[in-house]
Amino acid sequence: MRRRECLRSAVGAAGLAGLATTAPPALGADDTSPSTNDRSPAGTGATTTRSDEFEPLAVATLDSEAVAEAVTTPDGRWAFVATFTGFRVVDLADPASPEVVAGRDEVLPDEGPMANLKDVKYSRGRLLVAADFNSSFTGVALFDVRDPTDPVLRGAYRTGYGVHNCDLHGEYAYLTARDELDVVSFRGDPDSVATWSVVDYDDGYADVPGSFRNLHDVYVQDGRAYLACLDAGTWILDVSDPADPAYVGHAADHSLSELQSVPGEETRAFLYEPPGNSHYAQPSDDGTLLAVGREAWNVASNDDRADDPGGPAGITLFDISDASDPRRLATVDPPPVPEGEPATRGGHWTTAHNFDIVGDYLYSSWYQGGVKVHDISDPAAPEEGAHWRDGETTQFWTAQAGVPGEYFVASNYVNPSGGADGVGLYVFPDPTDNRATVTPSGPTISTPTVPSTATVSPTSATTPNPTATPTGASGSPTPSSTPGGSSPGTAGKTDTTDAAGPGFGPLVALAALGAGTWRLARDDE
Repeated sequence: MRRRECLRSAVGAAGLAGLATTAPPALGADDTSPSTNDRSPAGTGATTTRSDEFEPLAVATLDSEAVAEAVTTPDGRWAFVATFTGFRVVDLADPASPEVVAGRDEVLPDEGPMANLKDVKYSRGRLLVAADFNSSFTGVALFDVRDPTDPVLRGAYRTGYGVHNCDLHGEYAYLTARDELDVVSFRGDPDSVATWSVVDYDDGYADVPGSFRNLHDVYVQDGRAYLACLDAGTWILDVSDPADPAYVGHAADHSLSELQSVPGEETRAFLYEPPGNSHYAQPSDDGTLLAVGREAWNVASNDDRADDPGGPAGITLFDISDASDPRRLATVDPPPVPEGEPATRGGHWTTAHNFDIVGDYLYSSWYQGGVKVHDISDPAAPEEGAHWRDGETTQFWTAQAGVPGEYFVASNYVNPSGGADGVGLYVFPDPTDNRATVTPSGPTISTPTVPSTATVSPTSATTPNPTATPTGASGSPTPSSTPGGSSPGTAGKTDTTDAAGPGFGPLVALAALGAGTWRLARDDE
């Protein structure tokens, strides 16, 4: 959710030649780190690949057995990582030696606490954290992170639904509310000011199963919101007036009539397998290109795979210079599943997950398929410049730019082999000469100053709430019970809360500050 100003440059795989890297730190008791040699370990089928010695610079371990979304500040100095129980702040001043400097756990202990925190979003010194379903407190909490080493809780907004993903832009938060978008204003006491769903575009979608049109993610840039609605496709809204979202266009693999006519016995395969499954969407800096990631797996067994190519899925690029009529250009294919490993949802995951577009480059994550960097200066013919994977140790949730041309980061969601080894924030050298300049997006916001006596005091390792994160066949947490990460129902909004609690660095008590702590007034300047 950042606007980039870029100087175009054409660099492909040749830009990797002579790249100097250092090995990541030891990740386990045996003082070993992920190998970067092409191999297939006996009995596992897992693979590790490299591109011209492309390797991680370092790994910041976060005292957690699972992490989710990571975001960086526009200057690339700081990263914020969701840890299911809270979040961590990583200082990237030296990208070869990242340092965890702060964090919070047990957010809102008197209200829950918040659990199943999978998404974090940064905007102009503020951090929005979201609690998904299976949390006693579902909704979002807002932190003042102008001093990233001392996050200060400003308050919270309770919802009647789990917030799987969100975005923060100006004075408004954009929340995924099952099958609709919920726009929450922070002008004074937070309140929902608008909702929108595909049913508002055509009420025929009311006859489509909610799982097919679940709003999985939202991205806001330059007055437009990009909604990834699984099999219903990706939708573009005009949110120049956040209280009045208006349809602009959409790109979908399935028509309304096709979604309405799916036989009941085919629902599961239709939901999980491509085409469809719009999972994450992000536009280019100038808003003329749209990338849509499709999180999809095969439903069939290995014996049927020759006749059933149902996944994994990749990232599709669309020309949206005319946003009312998106035009498909090309698809970035997913990494292959190792021979002998199932490509099913409970098997070896190499499907697309979250990514970042900065300038002419796409930084992408593929779960056990690792991370990739593509030159998309010609979006009709994207060119892979680097790829790193270690399917035994890593299962990446996202890839995000740090300082373009210098480094990017990727959060390792879980260790597929079990345990916490390697779970955390990986820092990779940027193999390109990307000259994009990342600048803050949205209007300037004046955040009240609150005195704080909080100190950074790391605690022992924490693990996700077992009731907050469903467990897959491998025993590792899975993103959600459905690809959309939400359960069916109608969005409901309830109340706001000022609260504080213990954790990785104590939170500041806000009881005496009242509702005014939420006020995010416009900057008069």
